[in-house]
Amino acid sequence: MRVLLCAALILGLIPGKGQALQDGFEDLARRAEAVIDSDPAQAADLFKKALALKAGWAEGWLYLGASLYQLDRFAEASDAFRKGIGLAPTKGTGWAFLGLCEAELDNSDQAIADIRKGEQLGLGDNWQFEAMVRIKAAQTLIRDSAFDEALGQMVPLAAHNENSPVVRETMGLCAMGIAKSAAELSPERRAVVDLVGKAAWESASLRPAAAAAAYSELLERYPNEAGVHYAYGLYLMETDLARALAEFQKEVQSNPEHWPALIEVGSLRVRQGSPEEGLESLRRAMKVVPARHRWLCHAELGRANMTAGHLEAAIGELETARRLMPGNAQVHFFLAQVYRRAGRKEDAQRETVQFEKLKALQDPLGVPGLLQFRN
Repeated sequence: MRVLLCAALILGLIPGKGQALQDGFEDLARRAEAVIDSDPAQAADLFKKALALKAGWAEGWLYLGASLYQLDRFAEASDAFRKGIGLAPTKGTGWAFLGLCEAELDNSDQAIADIRKGEQLGLGDNWQFEAMVRIKAAQTLIRDSAFDEALGQMVPLAAHNENSPVVRETMGLCAMGIAKSAAELSPERRAVVDLVGKAAWESASLRPAAAAAAYSELLERYPNEAGVHYAYGLYLMETDLARALAEFQKEVQSNPEHWPALIEVGSLRVRQGSPEEGLESLRRAMKVVPARHRWLCHAELGRANMTAGHLEAAIGELETARRLMPGNAQVHFFLAQVYRRAGRKEDAQRETVQFEKLKALQDPLGVPGLLQFRN
């Protein structure tokens, strides 16, 4: 993994041969680049010496960071990457590497922010590097219970036929709503996650027959495993909302604190014209949802109250969601709607402007949240 990461960085950053560098600097840089994969400790030492001669060498700081990353010296690597991207802020690989370091240092929010920045700028042509960045991002998001966003990181891997065990396990964790790493699970539980991941991968790869067969096997072998009916419900969301709701309800019946399933039940109840029943499920979710995702419950409660005609309650819930997650475009969209219904035209216009501004900056996978407000 580390070799591929460094290779990805080098492919995009090797300086031109015509640069007017001092002979000593050129020699150090050449020797360092030659051993960056085979002897990262020596490479790090050589890059430091080269940078002592030319501190403005942006690529050198990024190379140094890559060498230190291979040595698991993540704090030092982070410092090097920050200096490199400070000099070359458009290098997407540098931002992604910085995010990888921060993930290893348990700074998950900053890790995801920097990986997103790297993705926006471009991760180069090395697909294996991009796959590894996406997997690390997904694993980091899973630990924070951001399952939908984590799954969004994994779906593009299917287009490249990336179907390794780690991909299947990561997709399985996303689809089941398990905020742990696969290594923390028992062998029996891990087998369930792997099968769910296989089914989710087949679906993402647009292989409907294989996906249907995998989900059928899943339900036959593990009908009582926590998360299985939730995963199957997500699969059905694209084709059969009534059956999807039934699966989410099965999940809640056997696993009453599965908050993603509770939110899905609430959301679908609202969409089916039963907002009062939706409110009941969403209130149950609010009692068990992790603190960092309460904004989503408030947002869904706002939508449910708006549908039920409880406009003041809807405004209160959506304003709370906006305070907790001001960067979510859809929160502003629904707040604009409820303001308009309440006759607050100026407030509605302000929220519409904010929605349009955020929408222009965010793609569907970039909007944070479990459900991303499915329409």
